[in-house]
Amino acid sequence: MRKALTLLFFLLPWVSVFCQDKYSARLPVSGWVTELGVSPSEEIWIATKAGNVYFTKHIGDTWDIGPYGSLDFVSTTSGMTFERINFFSEDDLMISGFIQEDGRQNFVYWSGNHGRDWQKIIFGASSWIDAAYINDNGKAWMSGSSQLIYYTSDKGKTWQSFDKVEQTGNLRFVTVHFAKDEITGLFGSTWNVLYKTTDNCKTWQKIPTPLTQKKYKRINSNERPEIYKVRIIGDYSVVNQQGRVFITKSNIIDWKYLPDAANFEVTEQDELYVVNKDLSVSLFDPQFNKIWDSAKHLDKQPVALAVRHGKLFAYDSDKIYNISPKEFIASDLLTNQIPIPEPDLKVTLTGEDYGFSGSDILRFDKDKKQWYRFMTVNFNIANACTLNRNLIIADGSLKQYYRVDVTNKRIEDFDLPKTLYDPDQIVEMHFERGYQGCFASGNSIRSYIKKGGNFVLRQKTSTPAYLENIKSIFTQEEVFTLAGIIDNSRSLNASLTDLNISAADILAYKKIIDGEKKKIKKSEVPSFDFNNFYAFPGDDIDLEFYKNVADSLSFIPEQDINDVFLRSESIFSTTTVWRRVIFVLKNGEKLIAENFDYKPNYLFTPWVVTYNGLKFKSSSIKFGQQVEKITGGRFFENTEVSKKSYAIFKIADYLYRRKLDKEQL
Repeated sequence: MRKALTLLFFLLPWVSVFCQDKYSARLPVSGWVTELGVSPSEEIWIATKAGNVYFTKHIGDTWDIGPYGSLDFVSTTSGMTFERINFFSEDDLMISGFIQEDGRQNFVYWSGNHGRDWQKIIFGASSWIDAAYINDNGKAWMSGSSQLIYYTSDKGKTWQSFDKVEQTGNLRFVTVHFAKDEITGLFGSTWNVLYKTTDNCKTWQKIPTPLTQKKYKRINSNERPEIYKVRIIGDYSVVNQQGRVFITKSNIIDWKYLPDAANFEVTEQDELYVVNKDLSVSLFDPQFNKIWDSAKHLDKQPVALAVRHGKLFAYDSDKIYNISPKEFIASDLLTNQIPIPEPDLKVTLTGEDYGFSGSDILRFDKDKKQWYRFMTVNFNIANACTLNRNLIIADGSLKQYYRVDVTNKRIEDFDLPKTLYDPDQIVEMHFERGYQGCFASGNSIRSYIKKGGNFVLRQKTSTPAYLENIKSIFTQEEVFTLAGIIDNSRSLNASLTDLNISAADILAYKKIIDGEKKKIKKSEVPSFDFNNFYAFPGDDIDLEFYKNVADSLSFIPEQDINDVFLRSESIFSTTTVWRRVIFVLKNGEKLIAENFDYKPNYLFTPWVVTYNGLKFKSSSIKFGQQVEKITGGRFFENTEVSKKSYAIFKIADYLYRRKLDKEQL
């Protein structure tokens, strides 16, 4: 029996439900968010690096655009990089970051009437404010690119400057926190420096960091050993250095690693909230004794935290949470100031138009002529189509499919049919290579059309120089076999047997690894050098590990082998390069297998396959082997991606990086 999932609008077992209009749009937050502002009345405000401000009166209410920015998702404002918005009181609040006018960035935006009016307050020498701490008694400390410390004791109305902590060099603090005594503070920098003051910035003590005490080891010396966050609770200090959380007694610095912790925040009562890696939340008293574990979990790791009235507020880009031992509330960010935008992905079923955006299934209201949220699922929808009069959706893996029961508003697991099409219907085959960038684009194609029992080169639609040395005629069997492999691959995993690795292949691979010993250089993690196929993570590479994998291939679980060839490597780039194999059916429908990874995996796995709106991901090695065979290796341009040594390397590299990840836990 299929497993059916009932999906009530915005309803999860642990989430409080609010009356929210199905026509409300999701708030299009533009720009990265690093901190939350929560007022004494628990209004929630967000300021972003794109210069936008958003707020809601209470968790569960709709959101409004604030005094700056717009509801245009791609909107940015030059010279208005907001790092944070903070409340001194219900009426007094401040925005800081990189705020520039006439070449100067020596001011913050300040409001004394709850954000209705704003003015510029000069704080001192020009500085990008990287770090700020604001307490509930009208005091605040800021620092940034000027390296000075800026201090206010009157809710941000006037400021004074303290000298640099180090008179030489470029010590730039990115996190700061003060204890309840308002004179003891911690300051953390980008480059493994941690300072403490016990007299409000008059004198300083440099204290060892977790890295200094060798509590962990950097994989790569090019990584910045940044102190992301510092907090003081009672007699303890807590830091996050390079994503690792440590705690120590403040009087005797001996950092202890908290392997389960991902993020943290301190309450007004000096209690410590910890967001764990498993997305649960724990609460500790000022002596670091655990007093509570949540039974519920966040959906994903939050990017910003705040506290107010002993509660933890968290923002994860999609939801706002209000968490305490008494309640665990989550709310989507919705606004009535704009309509739900036209979705990019749309499907029509039985005369009704459905759209898909994030985790929302939308439906078009023909009377109101606007979209509304019909259903919400608990994953981002990567694909949607109709298949045999069913509405089908898929998650981001493009491996798990669901049928949408529009009558009962629920989804259920769905298995795709064993075959999607009749191979006898294929009448054309195309090999294609193209690119698209900001200033240039191009496309090369080699086309074959069915004539009798063969597929013959079609000169009119082919680019003359592209794959000019491959055959001009393919048999029907060759084409049908190639298309059949990709169709059948939906239900098959890549396996070691598919690779057919010989002793000679292993020997060739080991010679390559030995050669890398002589020329290996420090590399970034991950490496995005397109020409460097054999890129290693970090400095002290255990190349013997890479070599030993080749001798133990038969012991590697099949699931790991399949995962290797389902991996894509990509970066944000204005230029995209793709390779495609296209099959055209008599009715005009197309089966397209394509790869557009920045650095290809072995034989260009994984392939993203599209047929009549349906998408799935294929790790098929056999498909690449067949393409290589019938094109004489020219489709892959006889590069490293088609060599068995590269396939072995991708397996070893996957296992090595996984080993490093486990060692960091």
